[in-house]
Amino acid sequence: MSSAGSRSGRLVLLFALACACEGPPPEQVRLELPDLVTSPDPVHLTVHARRGGASSEVNQGVNFAVAPADVALVGKDMNLSCRKSGDATVTASVQGVKATGPVKCRLVERLETSSLPLFDLSQPPVTLQVHTLGKSGTPLDDVPVTLSTDSPRVVSVSGTTLTPLAVGETHVMVSAGNRSTKIPVRVVRSLKPEALPLEGGHRIYFGLPEGKYEVAIELPIEKTLSVEWRGAPYCAYKGSGKSHVSTCVLEHKGGAVLDNPGYLLTGNTAVSAAGISIREVP
Repeated sequence: MSSAGSRSGRLVLLFALACACEGPPPEQVRLELPDLVTSPDPVHLTVHARRGGASSEVNQGVNFAVAPADVALVGKDMNLSCRKSGDATVTASVQGVKATGPVKCRLVERLETSSLPLFDLSQPPVTLQVHTLGKSGTPLDDVPVTLSTDSPRVVSVSGTTLTPLAVGETHVMVSAGNRSTKIPVRVVRSLKPEALPLEGGHRIYFGLPEGKYEVAIELPIEKTLSVEWRGAPYCAYKGSGKSHVSTCVLEHKGGAVLDNPGYLLTGNTAVSAAGISIREVP
């Protein structure tokens, strides 16, 4: 046989082997797509082809198309990458047999959360409002949001509802897509000890057990006010203004003595706890 004939024979044989290896077109092609893609990171797609009643995964020889093409891209490695937020249709073709499926790309650019109030054990749980936003501030309402906490003993999480459990400090992590933010949380316990008159009603006294406390006073006008702590003289406070806050750690039973707001404002010596908040704090 001539060399030309030999080469021709080898080419025919190789073509026949290639066709035998590829086999007939599948009866059906199935494309598996994620319901939602919230990150630009690649996501591997899975394609199955059914031949002779048996289904097997196809890892090569698959052609992909995405419409609109600017939403996502599928590479030769069968990885899908979202380019922007939007809905698209992905088509997978194996030897001309096609399967299509929808894909939702939701690329989160930032998170916006509502302001949290001071967490108080005497108050009900708080629901955190979270808004997931895409490019140019576009709302992405179908992106799931997850919340977690550094200290479940201080605050418990159920969905987006936060329940204070104990006096303390922690952080709540808010996550959506590949974005996250940390929110500091402080849990206190409001107390209502009896106010007792001192110095003819010019001052008042609140008895407290050992612990860490915060006394906050809100006045309608600016006044100079002082707070003394029984059992902890180093915590004494004096200041001028409408808002006053004094914090102290009582190592033993003690209490707080402060100017009677009623006397400061009007000269009235009747016991008045108006505008006074006393809290156990972390």
